[in-house]
Amino acid sequence: MSQALELSETSNSVFSDFIDLLRSELPGVTQEVVNGIRESIPEYNRPADSAYDQILRLSTEILLSAFLDRVADPGAPATQRDETCRAVGQFEAIEGRNLDHLQAASRIAFHIAWRRTVIVAEREQIPTSIVSSTVDAMLVYLEEAVAQIRLGHQQATGHADVRRREDRKRLLHLILQQPAVVPEAIEELAKATCWWPLPGEATLIAVHPEAPCTRAALDADVLVDMDSAEPCMLVPGPLTEARHAMLHAALSDASCVTGLTVPLERATHSLRWARRVLALAEEGVIRDGSLIPCRDHLMTMWLLSDPPLVEELTRHHLEPLREISDGQRRRLVETLAEAVTTRSTAVDIGERLKIHPQTVRYRLRQLESYMGDSLDDADTRFSLDATLRAVSLRNRRAPGRRGTSRA
Repeated sequence: MSQALELSETSNSVFSDFIDLLRSELPGVTQEVVNGIRESIPEYNRPADSAYDQILRLSTEILLSAFLDRVADPGAPATQRDETCRAVGQFEAIEGRNLDHLQAASRIAFHIAWRRTVIVAEREQIPTSIVSSTVDAMLVYLEEAVAQIRLGHQQATGHADVRRREDRKRLLHLILQQPAVVPEAIEELAKATCWWPLPGEATLIAVHPEAPCTRAALDADVLVDMDSAEPCMLVPGPLTEARHAMLHAALSDASCVTGLTVPLERATHSLRWARRVLALAEEGVIRDGSLIPCRDHLMTMWLLSDPPLVEELTRHHLEPLREISDGQRRRLVETLAEAVTTRSTAVDIGERLKIHPQTVRYRLRQLESYMGDSLDDADTRFSLDATLRAVSLRNRRAPGRRGTSRA
């Protein structure tokens, strides 16, 4: 702010008291600003412990406090404010955004601060001239802050690391291209445009399209494409504890799957499997979450790799039960599944199904009468075991989710 507030000695005392009152309101105003921005701008609505939330809260605290310091002493340097604003602008550039969201957040913060200022002034009967001068100072402060934010954004946009992001996205697309390109083409692009040393192995990450990501938290060598219909990342090498912590900081609670660590030339397979597990999580077949390990669900993915084939196998194996009632067939299949997949005794099966062991034995005899000696054949039992497991997995699909149709 270029000029001091013109106040008499009496007004100056009132003004000083007014600033102290506003300072006591800072915690509440900060929380209201943070809540208002998160509610109005989805891109900033991240979990409470995420980097976004910490940056939003800290920058709000610093800028509001710095405003009160500035109006209390107009000659004081604005170093902290300017550094904070430039850092926020740089962060937006790194995240791949223009300043539209940040300018909207600034307007929200101004209106909340202005409203709280008026409330305190009316409650304490502060003269209108002092309130007006404070609001004018607020507008000047906001204009100066936005100018510093814009400067920080311009500085970051011109930085080599940010410019290199698009080159690395092209490199990621080339690595994942099908049919695969020759390794020499990948190596040439990696050297010529983005100085990316080719790793022997890589781990692919499949990310939900609506998942937020803090790109600033990612290591510099991670290849990222968060703008496509199916966002993904490539992490050079295996997922160490440090890499896992890095991904958690960037993706927080976002729905995503960590693929298998494979040779770089097989990266497209790792991503394909990770995306399949992500789809199963969305369907409700497996528990959804953040950083779901693909390796924990390989058998589930294999069993459900061809749903129409599972339906045909089910019809084939259960054809002898076709003529009986639905209720009886359901009870027999339930018992058959326990007997085939667990190889347990009648007592154990009865405990799991909450029926008498004698009832289990009776159902097993019925199954033998319907299905003959096919259950004694090892290949048939293996096929039936796999089929019934696939049916059980398929039936986990949550109603209303994608891919919930059943045979």
